[in-house]
Amino acid sequence: MELRASEWITLAYFAYLAAAAVVVPDLSRLQRWRAMAIAIAVMIVVLTIASFGTSATLWRDWMPLIYIVIGYRLPALLVTSMNEVFERRLLALDHRWKVNTINARAPRSLIELLELAYLCCYPMVPVGFAVLYFAGLGEESDRFWTAVLLAVFGCYGVLPWLPTHPPRAIEGAPTQSSGLVRQVNLGVLGIASVQLNTFPSGHAAASLATALAVGVHLPLAGFLLGLLALAIAIGSVVGRYHYAADALSGIALALLGFLISRAV
Repeated sequence: MELRASEWITLAYFAYLAAAAVVVPDLSRLQRWRAMAIAIAVMIVVLTIASFGTSATLWRDWMPLIYIVIGYRLPALLVTSMNEVFERRLLALDHRWKVNTINARAPRSLIELLELAYLCCYPMVPVGFAVLYFAGLGEESDRFWTAVLLAVFGCYGVLPWLPTHPPRAIEGAPTQSSGLVRQVNLGVLGIASVQLNTFPSGHAAASLATALAVGVHLPLAGFLLGLLALAIAIGSVVGRYHYAADALSGIALALLGFLISRAV
């Protein structure tokens, strides 16, 4: 059985979460066993699918979408309290960089566009992969997922150690972010989010890693996705879904993931 680089990354990430479930303090026994069971189950799925080799190519190409969802939700099971010291530092940086003044002074139309861009963070990865895949570049699946998984797992894996509230939960809604798209964003977050802030920003990291992985083969598509990724990162901060440091570190992690994917 020959594993892809992206499968090794997935195995390493969920093994790390299983180990974290053992050492994270203040978890109940049920929380520990539940987290460990989920992590081990995902690892078994990865190995089982990989054991079928080329006959399971389609599954191996698309299953990382499922691993990302589980990889996002699982670390939240390991959180028992907020890291208030780190939270204050993130908030202080935003105040120093005068992030809130952007929302107050920017045109309402720009704010709405940024809200719409942020809403696009959810289909960004599957759409980006579909563009690459259906352009006849299925052989690049492993490189694509290597870049994206390194970026997103690097964000989600920090959550048990640096859990914070999203800034909107502390400051309330920005004055200009009250339109329909904002309400849709909040509704989606109410359903899909674990209601915790990820540092670095998984949205910023996943979006940029997707754009870079596509753009190296399809420059025009990569350029358009890159513009959207930039708008997502800015929108996440202006809309107070993330702190500015989240977005900047997410961008850095996406660049690192992409460079590693090209090297391997």
